[in-house]
Amino acid sequence: MKTSVAATALASLDFPALASKVRSYGKERLKVGILSDIHVINEATHKCFLKALNYFKEKRVDAVMIAGDLINNGVMTEYRAVVNDWYSVFPDDKYPDGKKVERLIVHGNHDIEGHTYGNAKKRYGEEVLKREAILPVNEKFWEECWHEKFQPIYMKEVKGYKFIGAHYVNRNFIPGLDKYMKSVEDQLPKDKPFFYFQHMHPKGTCSSPWVYGQDDGASTEILSRYPNLIAFSGHSHTPLTDERAIWQGAFTSIGTGSLRFMVPIGGRENSKYYPSKEMVPAQMPVLTGQDGHQGQMMTVYDDCIVLQRHEFLYDEDLGTWVIPLKGTARPFSFEEREKTEKAPQFFESAKVSVGDRFHGKDRYGVEQDQVTVEFPAAVSHDGLPRPLDYEVQVEEADIDVYKAVLTKRVYSEAYYLGEKKDSEQPVKCVFSVNELPAEKQFRFAVRPCNGFGRKGEPIYSELLPAVVP
Repeated sequence: MKTSVAATALASLDFPALASKVRSYGKERLKVGILSDIHVINEATHKCFLKALNYFKEKRVDAVMIAGDLINNGVMTEYRAVVNDWYSVFPDDKYPDGKKVERLIVHGNHDIEGHTYGNAKKRYGEEVLKREAILPVNEKFWEECWHEKFQPIYMKEVKGYKFIGAHYVNRNFIPGLDKYMKSVEDQLPKDKPFFYFQHMHPKGTCSSPWVYGQDDGASTEILSRYPNLIAFSGHSHTPLTDERAIWQGAFTSIGTGSLRFMVPIGGRENSKYYPSKEMVPAQMPVLTGQDGHQGQMMTVYDDCIVLQRHEFLYDEDLGTWVIPLKGTARPFSFEEREKTEKAPQFFESAKVSVGDRFHGKDRYGVEQDQVTVEFPAAVSHDGLPRPLDYEVQVEEADIDVYKAVLTKRVYSEAYYLGEKKDSEQPVKCVFSVNELPAEKQFRFAVRPCNGFGRKGEPIYSELLPAVVP
């Protein structure tokens, strides 16, 4: 059932209700700004990093976590620039009034291996990379920059909460993690959460099994011993608008997004099919996600953890995750959300329009006749969620029934951004004329979809005549 247009996305953001909820969460204990994959390399990325740090400064965070890939090419010049950015906002790791801000940083693959990648060689040349690569002097260079001893795995305490950081070594596992966790087990709390962060996603947790960038699963097995552990990880650049970026099982695992750009998960007409190198038929160019710059602010209360997701370029909030700390409920388990997550819905006034036939190209540059299907974004309203993507079907008319003959999935162009930005333009799905029925009348049916298998009610185009090739 479609919902009245009178309910708008902005009206659904009930700030007084949110404030009332916060008052019921108990005492505020801790605030942490969370980032990853900032890939600082040029002036634009410096500005974005500084903007995020200043946002956290305004929120008076107690610590800032960066889950790897501070830089892009693994060289000292880039890294020193990141260090200078940090100290320009938090001189001597402090606020102007002297309050300490704890650094919670681990390295990612670009920090350590970036100098071996093709882009680094093109940008700097072999001689510079030999001189500037961080890896050969990693420990010494860390101590020079951050004025503390380098430890492959380390633990810090912030306002009574433990944080364990594990630096990137390889894409498969963290050497020595099992031994380290056992060595500090008697220091870990049983009655409140503690936190862990690494660069790669623990396999089979957040955004799994679809996302690239998971480790081999050894970390998942180790971390599963601690039900009160909250893990953060990056690398995949999965948008924080994707509700599957948070997972609960034996522990809680959360993707950190990316401050640099987003990588939409594949399977859609306008997504990147990564890591497959095969030619996948697609009529639309790949969404680059280049304007997606995201992070989170975590606030720990007595009774729950609140994660406010934020997009820094257009300054829009992306929603809130509230993790209960009392009882045994796991509301963010995928199994639970498959049962309870509501289906998104279009507004009642939403319509599907079909453009005129035109001569275009698919994403591989193959020329062909195409048509574009357009419809409005189905933003959240009346307690219903924002969709992850849309199902667009070609339904062939056969006597008195309609039969689906082709199904595509498509992201809106701004699905990884805030809803205000998403609602500014129609969603588009392109079809080749060769994909459409040549003998019978047909129509397009569009359904908004969440990430857990639920689809909203369809809206339809007008009935269209069979296509003449």
